[in-house]
Amino acid sequence: MGERLKGKVVLVTGGTRGIGKAIVEAVASEGAKVIINFRSSISEAEEMVRKLRDAGIDAISVRADVSKESEVERMFEIIRENYGILHGIVNNAGHGSGRIWNKRFTDLAWSDFEEVLSVDLKGTFLVSKFGVGLMRDGGSIVNVASISAKMGDIMGIPYLVAKAGVISLTKSMALWLAPKIRVNALVLGSIETGWINWLSDDEVKRIINYIPMGRLGRPEEVAKAVVFLLSDESSFITGHAIVIDGGECMACD
Repeated sequence: MGERLKGKVVLVTGGTRGIGKAIVEAVASEGAKVIINFRSSISEAEEMVRKLRDAGIDAISVRADVSKESEVERMFEIIRENYGILHGIVNNAGHGSGRIWNKRFTDLAWSDFEEVLSVDLKGTFLVSKFGVGLMRDGGSIVNVASISAKMGDIMGIPYLVAKAGVISLTKSMALWLAPKIRVNALVLGSIETGWINWLSDDEVKRIINYIPMGRLGRPEEVAKAVVFLLSDESSFITGHAIVIDGGECMACD
């Protein structure tokens, strides 16, 4: 058990699976009190809280659809009632849809964009907007973006558009909230999570061939970077989009 986040209260949205789950485990292992946000995976959230509490870690789970303002506002009322303060926010919640991801450009409808933007971009905005009111002692916000927002792609177009918005929002938030609150984005390459199941084996091999490290990234590798950005070790870093991609997009740095 480390102490890099000892005494800090951290909210992780979309915290029950994949990268979000790895982030929760990492920040908890460094001494943080953790709020696990989820939308529908209540059994996973309850099990995570149970395991963390059994390990002596202060943790709660809060259901909220981050695309809905009333639910986000209520989530922060619960956080205020339980902790009264917040030191870190990780905007990890994202919309996952193989149906939308695999659509050709000419087959997309604007409703596809709205469906993804409402979670990835609007959700990041809403959680940050309501969360900063509890960060009276300062703190750090980490937003999750993607290299596809910088590179472009023929697949997942609504997703990359949303993540491009997250990167721009990160920079504006960093300007507005400095010097008390730092805001950075992690720009992720191909990390081994559920989206891999949307692809054929040949497509996965093609992606790996483009990665100099010769493999997909692991959720725990992302989580380590989140811990760094939440901790005082990154006290002079704000407004940056930090790429974690095994070299997949060197021109994106």
